[in-house]
Amino acid sequence: MNKRDTEKVLRIVLNFLEGLTVEQFQELIEGNAEIHYKAKEKGFLKEIQRIEREARHTTDVEKILEGYTKKDLLQFGDELNLPIKTRDTKKVIYQKIAAHFGLTDSAGHECKKISEAEQWKPIEDALRNSSTLEEAKEFLLNQDALRLKKDIVVFAKHLGVYVNQRYTKQELLERIVNSVVGSGIRGRAMRMED
Repeated sequence: MNKRDTEKVLRIVLNFLEGLTVEQFQELIEGNAEIHYKAKEKGFLKEIQRIEREARHTTDVEKILEGYTKKDLLQFGDELNLPIKTRDTKKVIYQKIAAHFGLTDSAGHECKKISEAEQWKPIEDALRNSSTLEEAKEFLLNQDALRLKKDIVVFAKHLGVYVNQRYTKQELLERIVNSVVGSGIRGRAMRMED
């Protein structure tokens, strides 16, 4: 048994002892009680072994567990002592299971925020280089990444532009253009006056 395994066993014993009442603890000390070992039944042992052996990414975990219902996945997570909530989607549960085994999404789950910022960078740069409001608006309308309203909202938040969820796509785009390009035009106008 290595040091890490010893630490795990000691943690388990300490957690057990902390759960005892004063009377139970006293009974143990006096020799009037015993601690017994009982192995847990592993209902998902095959799947756990297969994940440990074959899985490299979250998508691999999804393939291994694809036939399972959400209820089965909750039980699987419970067996691994994962903090899975019933409101978690299957996708989130797969990610938590993968994280438990030290796996990531094939795209790199940890790097999602970085890649999201990198995704918007070229659009942001081109937008800031627009010389007129009309040119900027036309540019944004032609972006495939901004076809959906939710994508426009995410882009606005990336730029630090306040948007109300009730705005239409058109209003969102105008708000972004006015905030980013309009401020640049006003700034250049002010510098020319000086």
